[in-house]
Amino acid sequence: MRQAATLSCLFFLSTLASAQDFQQWNEIDLTASWRNLDVLVPLLTRTDTHLPNPQLAATGFIANYRAHAHLLLTAAYLYAYLPSTSDSVHLPVIAFTPVFRLNRLTLADTSRFEKLIGYPGAPVRYRNKLFFDRPLGPHKRWHLFAGDEVFFNLSAASWNQNRLQAGAGSRLNSRLSLDAYYLQRVANGAAESTNVMGTTLTVRMTPDRKGR
Repeated sequence: MRQAATLSCLFFLSTLASAQDFQQWNEIDLTASWRNLDVLVPLLTRTDTHLPNPQLAATGFIANYRAHAHLLLTAAYLYAYLPSTSDSVHLPVIAFTPVFRLNRLTLADTSRFEKLIGYPGAPVRYRNKLFFDRPLGPHKRWHLFAGDEVFFNLSAASWNQNRLQAGAGSRLNSRLSLDAYYLQRVANGAAESTNVMGTTLTVRMTPDRKGR
C-alpha cells in the first residue's frame, strides 16, 4: 500500500506538472557507505512544460564524511550540460553541514561553495540551505521534509536566487527510497518564480544505516 500511495502521488504530480507551467526535476541517486564515509552518484534531468527539453542533465560524485555526530564534511565534483545554450559546466564543490536533532526532528544547515567552470564568467557561488526532516511511524518508513536555500554570487557580490522546498518520501524496501517534492525558485532579476515538481529515487548499494 505504501508503494501504491507513493506511485499515485508521483502520477498526480506528473499530471499537474504537465498541465501547468512547471519544471520537472527527476533524480536517481546511487549511494554506498563505508564506516564514516558516504558516497553518492547523482543522475539528474530537468525538463520544462513549455520549453525544449531537456533543460539540464547532470551527474558527478559526492563524498560525505561524518567528522562528528553533529558535523558533515562534503567534497564533490559535478558535471552539468545545458542543451539550450550548449554550455558544459564543471562544478568543484566543498561544503560543511552542522546537524542537530531534537527528539524525532533533524535540522541541518549546509554551507556550500562551488565554482561554475565553463559557465559565462565562471562565477563562484555560496549556497546556504536550512533543512528540516521528520520521520513518521514506528519504523520511520515515511518522512516529511522542508528547506530553504539561498544562493549568493560571490564573484559579483550579489544575491543570486532562492529555493523553497517541501515534500514527503517513503522507504520502499531495504535498498530503495522515493521522495517527491514541490520547489519554488526565485531568481534575481526574474519577472516570475519557477515552479518545480521533483522526485528523487535513492538506490542503496550497501545496507542503509540511517534508520529511515
